Amino acid sequence: MKGISLAFFWHMHQPYYFNPVTRESVMPWVRMHATRGYFDLVSILGDYPALRQTFNYVPSLLKQIEQYNRGEVRDLCYEHTARPAGELTQGEREFILWNFFMVNWETMLKPYPRYTELLYARGASVTDDTLAEAARRFSERDVRDLQVWFNLTWFGIMACVRYPELKEYKKKGSGFSEEEKQRILEIQRDILKSVIPLHREAEGRGQIELTTSPFYHPIMPLLYDTDFARRAMPDVPLPARYHYPGDVAGQLAEAVRYHKYLFGKEPAGLWPPEGSVCPEIVPLVSDAGIRWMATDEEVLFRSTGKRDRGAVLYRPYRVEHGGKAVAMIFRDRELSDRIGFSYAFNEPKSAAADFLEQVAEIAKTAQGDQPLLSIILDGENPWQSYPDGGESFLRHLYEGLSASKFVTTVRVGEYLEAHPPRDTITTLHSGSWIDSNYGVWIGEEEDNVAWDLLGAARAAFGKKATSATPAAREKAREEINAAEGSDWFWWYGERFSSDSDPAFDELFRTHLKNVYAALGMDIPQLLNTPILHLGRVSVAEEPKAFLKPIIDGKESSYYEWVDAGKYHETSPDSTMCKSEACVEGIQYGFDRRNFYLRIDPRKKPGEHGKFGHRFHVHFNSPKVCRISFSLPPREGAAQTFELSHKNESGKYGTKTSLESIAADSIIELAVPFRSLGFAGGKEAHFYVQVITGKVELERHPRGGYIAFTVPDKEFELERWSAL
Repeated sequence: MKGISLAFFWHMHQPYYFNPVTRESVMPWVRMHATRGYFDLVSILGDYPALRQTFNYVPSLLKQIEQYNRGEVRDLCYEHTARPAGELTQGEREFILWNFFMVNWETMLKPYPRYTELLYARGASVTDDTLAEAARRFSERDVRDLQVWFNLTWFGIMACVRYPELKEYKKKGSGFSEEEKQRILEIQRDILKSVIPLHREAEGRGQIELTTSPFYHPIMPLLYDTDFARRAMPDVPLPARYHYPGDVAGQLAEAVRYHKYLFGKEPAGLWPPEGSVCPEIVPLVSDAGIRWMATDEEVLFRSTGKRDRGAVLYRPYRVEHGGKAVAMIFRDRELSDRIGFSYAFNEPKSAAADFLEQVAEIAKTAQGDQPLLSIILDGENPWQSYPDGGESFLRHLYEGLSASKFVTTVRVGEYLEAHPPRDTITTLHSGSWIDSNYGVWIGEEEDNVAWDLLGAARAAFGKKATSATPAAREKAREEINAAEGSDWFWWYGERFSSDSDPAFDELFRTHLKNVYAALGMDIPQLLNTPILHLGRVSVAEEPKAFLKPIIDGKESSYYEWVDAGKYHETSPDSTMCKSEACVEGIQYGFDRRNFYLRIDPRKKPGEHGKFGHRFHVHFNSPKVCRISFSLPPREGAAQTFELSHKNESGKYGTKTSLESIAADSIIELAVPFRSLGFAGGKEAHFYVQVITGKVELERHPRGGYIAFTVPDKEFELERWSAL
């Protein structure tokens, strides 16, 4: 069989969680991923010396690791773990019960009986009231075990090899001592300190190549010129033009400098954040000393106008613009996504065999003497979905690759030295690895507001920086760079959302406030107002007439919902841009007295498993209230839902239990407008939320609401006249 070169390219990135005002890391994920993905992927290679791979570390992630190692950052989850369980206040207990189940329940909680027991003791879903009660009910031993398990379950496969006591703690399961808990935190600190040296050593022995990205992970084409977004989305609404090519060059130069500081030499390769490229960045990348970069296969197809994968995908290219050039490689999307999204749910040996079979098939069709297959993906998030942290899959895969007679694993840089590009692209497509455009980061109302606020701060910096002191200028410049990162814009808009959206929103605005503060300027009042808001979204169909559904959880007749309003979720919901949604569609309507809601689940309500899901139907207008129910209901309990209204203190008050709900193949419920407190003629806004514990799984619609007018006496007459 013809040989093929295989390039694994692991991209490591976390948002810049550090709040420079409070000195806090608003999320613990840099610390947690260090004990899993960052440590695992480089350490396991030591067992397979013949393998070669490429790693990409975003400088702002490395900066956060360094901040941890120097003790410059407060991590509230760490502090709540370190505190002796017997000394915790009620509020600290509630913090722990709220945050310390933030794991993948299927792979990181359910396999451990004690961790599972603690979840049941708290409740799979909680309200403010039940959380407070659980915090009072938990014993000191319960709380300490929870402190341990949240941290213990995040340790990856190689951490348990390096520190065998971690396996013993998992076997012990419960009754942990304060000394054992402190030892776990000590191991975390040790691993954090080892991450950068391990990668430096692996590159020194020739097993890996280390690459970089612009410092704070910005979408480089949008920093260069936000108007570039119209190249792939001609009709997209855009903010005021943001046009700072020098900022792209600055973030690249700082990334190269920092990379050399940490690893001893300048990087040859670059991952453009989110695979976002355009022709104009090519000279800037070249001027920074970068010799090659990578992106998605669809960018290649759109650049060349060719889609014969065997003929065009499995080779490097020379990309030219403005008299400068760099080499480029393009990821095999399907095979990369199988590792990132699919293989976790398959038997590991079979998954590894499938990967090798796919490589063999590609080798047969790929043209050229030594084709290059590029596997490029997130290197930290997938392993939470693998039952054993990915160990069995990776070992089967690496053993197969080590024994292969036709696959050679390569570092990208060394491959390009041996096989320089023969083909040239002179018109590089402007797009990213998501939909081949920049739509995730610009174009929606929230995105554009954020860009306008960033643009105002950047303009203020341009006017005032020259008259500021060097220290003030440097601080303001750093805050601009951080605010230019892609992560803030990822969470704005309708496409992606999480329970942490408000924290990201606040942190983005904090960076902008710090620009003005550093320059001695008044902070604009707009920066005190959240960018996040809920807006009305379009639905597939508006309600046409009064409904008369039978609330039995079944589609008893085609006609009972035929006149309903209909909303269908069309966009993915995941930080990794892929998901298995619980809700397939929503239908809604009313008669003169009742609001009716139908939820079409992807699985039957009884198939949600032992933990189940909690559904919230939130109304924001004309009054703020919430319908809540669980699927499946508690064992032996009748299916009901709770209706509660938000009181003056901002909490949901007295709950009314109603029985007009049924769940079978579909979910149906009815609630009187009188119980909701809605008067005829008023516009009502609602959205549906699916949560597990305190983790939001889905929200429909994302970042918005469905609107309808509460019917009055004229509703049916008006509808009849309009038909």
